[in-house]
Amino acid sequence: LNEVHLLYLYSCILRYVFSRGVSVCRYSPYYIFSREALCVRLMWSDGPASSLSGSCKNRCFELVESEPPNCRCDNLCKTYNTCCSDFDEHCLKTAGDFECSKDRCGETRNEQHACHCSEDCMAKGDCCTNYRSLCKGDVPWLQEECEEIKNHECPAGFVRPPIIMLSVDGFRASYMKRGSMVIPNIEKLRSCGTHAPYMRPMYPTKTYPNLYTIATGLYPESHGIVGNSMHDPGFDANFNIRGKEKLNHRWWGGQPIWITAVKQGVKAGTFFWPLDSALKDIDKVIGQLMNGLKQMKLHRCVNIILVGDHGMEEAHCDRTEFLSSYMSNTEDIILIPGSLGRIRARNSNNSKYDAKAIVANLTCKKPDQHFKPYLKQHLPKRLHYANNHRIEEVHLMVERKWHIARKLYESKRNHGKCGFAGDHGYDNKINSMQTIFLGYGPSFKFKTKIPPFENIELYNVMCDLLGLKPAPNNGTHGSLNQLLRAPVYIPSMPEEVCKPNPVGPVTALNDDLGCTCEDKVSNRVFLDLNKSCYMAIRKSTASLHRDPC
Repeated sequence: LNEVHLLYLYSCILRYVFSRGVSVCRYSPYYIFSREALCVRLMWSDGPASSLSGSCKNRCFELVESEPPNCRCDNLCKTYNTCCSDFDEHCLKTAGDFECSKDRCGETRNEQHACHCSEDCMAKGDCCTNYRSLCKGDVPWLQEECEEIKNHECPAGFVRPPIIMLSVDGFRASYMKRGSMVIPNIEKLRSCGTHAPYMRPMYPTKTYPNLYTIATGLYPESHGIVGNSMHDPGFDANFNIRGKEKLNHRWWGGQPIWITAVKQGVKAGTFFWPLDSALKDIDKVIGQLMNGLKQMKLHRCVNIILVGDHGMEEAHCDRTEFLSSYMSNTEDIILIPGSLGRIRARNSNNSKYDAKAIVANLTCKKPDQHFKPYLKQHLPKRLHYANNHRIEEVHLMVERKWHIARKLYESKRNHGKCGFAGDHGYDNKINSMQTIFLGYGPSFKFKTKIPPFENIELYNVMCDLLGLKPAPNNGTHGSLNQLLRAPVYIPSMPEEVCKPNPVGPVTALNDDLGCTCEDKVSNRVFLDLNKSCYMAIRKSTASLHRDPC
């Protein structure tokens, strides 16, 4: 299996939405980082693009975007509607599936197949991932015992191991309890590598804010992607995950890891690919990834990071609160609805819009109210969700399993039927919103469990693994050294500038302070007690007395 096929096969696995066992087709990020020529071949062809400006031949998933009027063959050409006419023909081959079967072993080569099981596939570098195990009798990666990789074993030319990060949408931490009967490959990554019981996402526990937090190490209020949908009053535009506006650079603050990498001479690529699949199928494709790496002799070289963007909670249209039940006039406001609510004036020039009055009128109105209104500056500080002009002044924190909508007809119903069975976005301290972290490879510790942590910390870890200097971020550099075999960054504590003054001699206390005691307590006992109290106070405060330097 050559590098280009490896990229194609596994760019399609990465993000899924789970809801009561149901998966929903979404888009997924796939990160590959390396200093070596391997990733150059993964991203673009060796030949000059200009000679093939109208075709995707030898250009599939190139990293460099072709300028108009040339057509494109990168992973976003479908989004921009700028693909070359033969993009599907050359880049989206799916015939023959992605694995060998017994009857395919030794087959006659068919160039329309996505991968091959012919005798010449190893020489050509385009075998299916299970070719060696099924057709040549090699042991599959899953059936091997856990192996402690103390030193990376990479092909010649590698400066350091590359990283492959996989992000699975809605992978709730508790799904790991299904174990090896359902997810054997993921379970092996967990048990043989480094893992946490859970990783805490940022609030709101939505996809885009958390994917970009993982990529930048910044809180959503800092990088600017404060929701899957948002409005910027500065340039009066709306962002949503299905619109073209999301492709405008003005929305994206901070420096994501792929930009940090490229600026410091490291090759990087991010891939989004649609796939509709269940939990077992995700595990199957991760098994294909590991078999493919083993077949290419990269399984002791590459560092794998498997994470989720957030968890998942049961929800239903029948559990929806409507603002029309609390407010007489909902026509003058815009509500971003769902598992959390954000309210702004429909007309930005509306002088009658009063955020404080809205919060007051929505507070404690019913004994069974399933949301709590806040002015954004009064939200719990642990959420770090206030300091951005894209965050509306009025925020509704919704009870888990519930939704908020403006009116009845605005709930997510489709011809009388509920359009979902689960959701996310709730308070990030809720157990069901927690997601997974697994690290596997030569740079991660062997069979190690670490305490839970927040996803803002991953950016610094990736920078350390790639030898990069991190851009400013909200993480604490070095806080996850416990998961690395050889930490790169060792934080140091600041030294004392001034030493404490020595404690002076204690003067005996003879003053009874005008107090009297009962006859059974002698004056001597009282003075001794007074002295003891004084000494204790002096001892506890001595460290506070320092030179005025």
